[in-house]
Formats: sequence, C-alpha cells, structure tokens
Amino acid sequence: MADPTPPPRPPTAAQDLAMAHRFVVSAGSRDLGAWSKVSGLSVKWDLAEHWVGDSDQYFKYAGVPKFERLKLSRAAERAGTGAVKAWLEEVKSSGGTPEEGAIAMLTSSGDSVTSWTLREMFPVAWQISEFDAGASKVAVETLEIVYSGFLAPGSNLIR
Repeated sequence: MADPTPPPRPPTAAQDLAMAHRFVVSAGSRDLGAWSKVSGLSVKWDLAEHWVGDSDQYFKYAGVPKFERLKLSRAAERAGTGAVKAWLEEVKSSGGTPEEGAIAMLTSSGDSVTSWTLREMFPVAWQISEFDAGASKVAVETLEIVYSGFLAPGSNLIR
C-alpha cells in the first residue's frame, strides 16, 4: 500500500523569508563565510544647524554620518573560522589597511535578499567563547569590524 502522506512542498517566498536568515561576509577578495547574527549595521547623523546672521532664522540639516561597529557571530567551523584567522594574520602584518567588503543577507534556502557594501573596513576585535568539554554548548566566535560607510555611491552622505 502506498504512503498516503504527500511529499513536502518547497517553501513559498513568504514562508522562506519568515525563516532564519544567513549573512555571508566578504573582506576584499576573502570569503569570511556565513554568519548567524549581525548587529551594528546602522547609521546616525549629527544634527547640524546654520544660523542666518544675527536673526533668529536657522536651518537644520544632516551633518557627518556615524557608523557603529559591526558585530558578527556564529558557531565556529573549520572553513569560515580559518578564513577569519588568515585575515586577522594579514591585518596584523599589514597594520590594518582598510578595504572594501560586503554583507549579503540570504534566505534559509540561499536566495539573496539584499546586500551592503562596506567601505574602508577592517577588524578591531575577535573572540571565541569559553571552551568547556563538559558543557553541551557550541563554541561561538564573534568578530568586530569598523567601517566608514555602506550608503550608495553618489550619495553626499558618504566619505
């Protein structure tokens, strides 16, 4: 007798977007692998004011953009962690020369949702969680990156 259970259907686009995203990161030509958590991808502008002579008239406008440190986290794994280690060794020997990088947001099935180009990025910190063979926890690595912008080229708001 045939199994009456229908085969599983592939997720629709809406269902796929509702599932966990992955974030693929590159630095220059290096693929730093997929990350499960990204924080700090944001921009804030200083508020600038211009007073007109001795009058009480003034104008407000966006000043210099400020970008937070980017924090990436994931379970440590051979290829990705090895790529990050090699990048950190290169940065140590070169003195942290800024370079262009990117973050791509992917759906759980690997389709691209969007991406950001990071200008003048370089790592400023890396750590891995405590090693404890008695605990049933995955070792998590965290990488911190600074960058000077991710806004579209041609914008007056990037360096």
